[in-house]
Amino acid sequence: MKLANGIFLGVALLLTTGCSQPTVMGTVTLDGQPIPEGHIAFVPESGTGQGGGGNIVNGEYKVQTAAGKYKVEINASKLMPLPPGQTGMDGATEEVQSYIPARYNTQTELRAEVPAAGKVNFDLKSQ
Repeated sequence: MKLANGIFLGVALLLTTGCSQPTVMGTVTLDGQPIPEGHIAFVPESGTGQGGGGNIVNGEYKVQTAAGKYKVEINASKLMPLPPGQTGMDGATEEVQSYIPARYNTQTELRAEVPAAGKVNFDLKSQ
């Protein structure tokens, strides 16, 4: 019985504490301005292993991921005007569009070495 109680206690501790990963945080700006809302993803450069991702809020993010080398993808969208003479659904003159250049997301050039814990900031340029 003591062995069963010991095993139960060990499993309970493992489940409650979990296998936590380090937290990396930082800022994301575009042309010096904080990105109001968006998403950031850390994808392992090796193509194997687990990455991490999270929301960007008021230019800041916090993500749990293992230390290592990553490709970084940053996405953000906002309501933007359509070209003159074009209308969207229901006559709308604006639509939600991504405004972060593809070199930071679908064709990312961003790389980061994530420390065991700490900050990694990204200052993106629209041009």
